[in-house]
Amino acid sequence: MRFVNAVLILALLPTPVFAQGGYGGYPGRRGGGDFGRVGQRQSLPTFATAKELEKFNAADALIQEQRKLKLTEAQITQLTSLRATLYEKNADLLVRYDSVRREYKPPASLSDARGPADPGALPSQEEMAKLRDQMLLMMSIGEQLMERRPDQVAACVALVDDSQRDRATKVLDEQTKELRKQIPERPTRDGRAPRR
Repeated sequence: MRFVNAVLILALLPTPVFAQGGYGGYPGRRGGGDFGRVGQRQSLPTFATAKELEKFNAADALIQEQRKLKLTEAQITQLTSLRATLYEKNADLLVRYDSVRREYKPPASLSDARGPADPGALPSQEEMAKLRDQMLLMMSIGEQLMERRPDQVAACVALVDDSQRDRATKVLDEQTKELRKQIPERPTRDGRAPRR
């Protein structure tokens, strides 16, 4: 787990977004985490790979549960077609996300919870600005994926009948929760983690 002193982040990134937005820390993946108050050391976010995010296809979730849902051959055919459509619709975002994540490499000097032993080892403002921009862009893309999610879920639910709807909805709700855990959220203006 990587840690960074929140005061250090604020000092090195005197931009309007971080200085005014209260970015005293970042949420981690898988369960988020508390942003805490300025002065505490916070974990930098861990970002899922594009391949990991791609697996959260709503139609695929139902196809995997086809026996328990008792899907008909016609429904499986429709969901298979929808699965391909959803992959294609999210491809533009995932390609952008992947290109940024491949370059996301937090400086080693921020990996020690106690802070760097040598102050001279601190990353430059340019390095910190690049790190900030990468994190914000990936968070933004994650937000766009979540914004698309309700329509994708609705398209899947429209393909099941009344007897299957409750279970299908539960499967999709669980998948949505797991997807949300993979996407670090921006802190609120008071520096706290947003409520999910």
